Amino acid sequence: MIEDWIVVTGGVVAIIVVMTITMLKLSSTERRVHESSHKLKVYTDLLNAITELNLAGGDAYKMDVAKKNLAITLNRLNLVGSPGVLKSTSDLLDFLNEHKDKEYDTTRLHNILNTLVIEARRDLNPKHARRIEEAHVRYRFFAPPKTR
Repeated sequence: MIEDWIVVTGGVVAIIVVMTITMLKLSSTERRVHESSHKLKVYTDLLNAITELNLAGGDAYKMDVAKKNLAITLNRLNLVGSPGVLKSTSDLLDFLNEHKDKEYDTTRLHNILNTLVIEARRDLNPKHARRIEEAHVRYRFFAPPKTR
């Protein structure tokens, strides 16, 4: 009789422990998926803001809107970006500030943008990013010649 109670109690405790561990793992997975989804949105917004900046050309109004979008995106990026993405973004901003209203080396710009995308991919999905890197994929970006 006592042995039956011990077996039943042990079984109930085991079930509770297994259910608790399962719930904790599900909660952790759900949190990671949510964080990755939010980061993807911010990283996409960053690339879109950079594209808007490139496409603004000599249009002062479009340039002001593009700068505002970039500033807002950078604020969000500072909260969620990985160290690699933040460093690449800093390199990009330094490059853009160095070449303000001057001609610039589009190859260097593309190298910085490639590094930025690689770091974002590493942050979002490291296994997939590794396969892409091993394939030596080079990302392409549109950067029209700068007009003065």
